[in-house]
Amino acid sequence: MEKTIIGVFCYKRAAKLKASMEALLKNPECASLDIIFFADGYKGDKDKQGVLETRAYIDSLTGFKNVYKHYRDRNFSTGPNFHTGLTYLSNNYDRFVIVEDDLVVTPNYVKYLLDGLDFYKNEKSVFCVTGFCFPLKIKNYPYDSIIANRFCSYGWASWSDRVKNVIWDKEGLSNLIKTSPNFKSRLNKEGMDLYRMVKKEIAGIISTWDIQMQVHVSEHRLKVVYPIISKGTNIGFDQESTNTFGIDYLQTPQDPGIKREFKFCGVDVIEPNLQKQLKKPYGLPALATRKIINNIIKFGSRFRKSN
Repeated sequence: MEKTIIGVFCYKRAAKLKASMEALLKNPECASLDIIFFADGYKGDKDKQGVLETRAYIDSLTGFKNVYKHYRDRNFSTGPNFHTGLTYLSNNYDRFVIVEDDLVVTPNYVKYLLDGLDFYKNEKSVFCVTGFCFPLKIKNYPYDSIIANRFCSYGWASWSDRVKNVIWDKEGLSNLIKTSPNFKSRLNKEGMDLYRMVKKEIAGIISTWDIQMQVHVSEHRLKVVYPIISKGTNIGFDQESTNTFGIDYLQTPQDPGIKREFKFCGVDVIEPNLQKQLKKPYGLPALATRKIINNIIKFGSRFRKSN
């Protein structure tokens, strides 16, 4: 029997975590699944209360088979918290479903991901199955899944043997940039934001984890399975958030959550039009537009604070 668990990453947003868990518990599979929380420690006194409230909520949580907790005794920051958490999952479980505290999922989120893990289990070219998808215009497409090449962190699931060899450290990433032929062009083929994110991670400007996953996907020419309609929505674009700010570009139609049987496509079923649509939010026009709007939002925020 394969060991499967739900992994949750959180920090100080108790209200968002509560909304996330209430939605997750509408998935009937949760009653027979263990869940584990990787809750980061607070940076300073201003974050302490939020962290304590988050942990108090976790302590009160029921509805899962077992609830396990990794309460960090200091602030790891986002990247190391994920790195150590995913390493723990990979070392102790065969497969896992990932949820963040700002993800509200549909009632068939877990079923879709678990079925996807079953379907693609022996397809070693598949890195993970994601539950998120941007709005798509679909005509005469018979499947519930799409094959793409960009990792998506907004609700996903994978197998331990696919994640174990991800390069996390800055030295390893720097070495790849220097030694891997066509590193930049291959990475940016899946989004013009990606190479820039690697450089920021190496420089210590950001503390993240998903760019390391994308580098792994890119370097090993792996595939990512997307749904044709999203099974999760992000509620994290506000002042309370650590790594999301500005215009919420992740708004997308949601699966009603009623469907319980899914038709997955083979790994060789490539639909260029659908892949193009998935890439569009990370092309230069979309990125430039978001940057302009986000700068306006930042300027407005600073102006209000100064007055």
